[in-house]
Formats: sequence, structure tokens, C-alpha cells
Amino acid sequence: MLVVSKRAEGPAWLPVMGAQVLFAPIDRKMMRAARRAAVKALRGEDAAEADEAGDAPASEQLEELGDALSVALILAGALDWKDVCRMADGEDASAGEPLPFSRENLEHALSDPLIFDAFDQAYVMPFVMRERTKNVSAASQVGTGEAAMPESDTASSPAKSAKAAGAKPARTGSKSPTPRKRKASGKS
Repeated sequence: MLVVSKRAEGPAWLPVMGAQVLFAPIDRKMMRAARRAAVKALRGEDAAEADEAGDAPASEQLEELGDALSVALILAGALDWKDVCRMADGEDASAGEPLPFSRENLEHALSDPLIFDAFDQAYVMPFVMRERTKNVSAASQVGTGEAAMPESDTASSPAKSAKAAGAKPARTGSKSPTPRKRKASGKS
């Protein structure tokens, strides 16, 4: 069954590691651009990188494609953020100075694997899970539900066969002998 979801109203603030990030809803145009970016990242910018990418195992290539797709979607979808700050020096225990939203600052933040995973879990994965669950085949009709139960005009047991006049059952090699009545124990 094809399930069509409601169109997203507009950008929404999502929590990411204690901060708030304003994300635009993922649409078809963003998804196509992200796919192109993922393929481009897998192929590499020059021939040497393309040869190295071709030698990588398939599982590694899939991970690279997924990461590149997520980065492209996050870069296209993130519009603003609140409560994001630059890390203070190692000796300073304060929170650091506020970091204004910009593409460069976002790319810098996404270079940290933990921050990338947090953005991915907050923005990309919910979209992927929604798409995965809504575009699957309907379950087969099994069980005791109304769809699986036969109609009232459907026979629930096979019809009894009528015996032909004077005909005897044919002997077959697989016919088992008739069971004999056992004697009670202790009696002869």
C-alpha cells in the first residue's frame, strides 16, 4: 500500500546535544542533491581517489555513502541554531563564547564524529525511518483477523464423499492393518 504523509508545515527546532537547531523539512529536491553529493563523495575528486574508493569493501562504501548523504542533508536543512558555543581552551572550564550560525561553523561542527552522529540522529534518521516504514508491502492475511477469516458462505470442512454402490476400497501398499484390541494386564 502506498502511504502519503502530510507535507511538513515548515522549519522546526530540534534538540541536538543540549542545543536547538532549526531544520527545514527534507524534500525531494534536497534528497536528490544529497544523493548526488554522496555519489560524488564516493567517486572522489580525482582519479586516484576514485581508484581507492573502488578498492574499498562494499560495506565501507555504503558507510561512506550514508555519511555523505547525511552531511549533505544536514548542510541543506540546517537553517539556524541556539545555545551553540565554541569550546574554551583546555585550561578554561567555562562554556566558551557563543558560536554564530554559518555554513562554515556548521561544517566545522560536523567534522566532530559525536556531533555529526547527534545531528544525524535528530534530523536524518527520523526521516529515513518514516520513509522505510511507510513504503512497504501490506502484511499477508494470516491469523484470526477479519481479513484472514473465510466468508460465511465458504465451507469450513470438506464435503463427505458418497460411496459408490457395491464398490470396495482398493487395496494399497500403504494401508495400515486394523488395530487389535489389547488385553487387560494380568489376564490371560
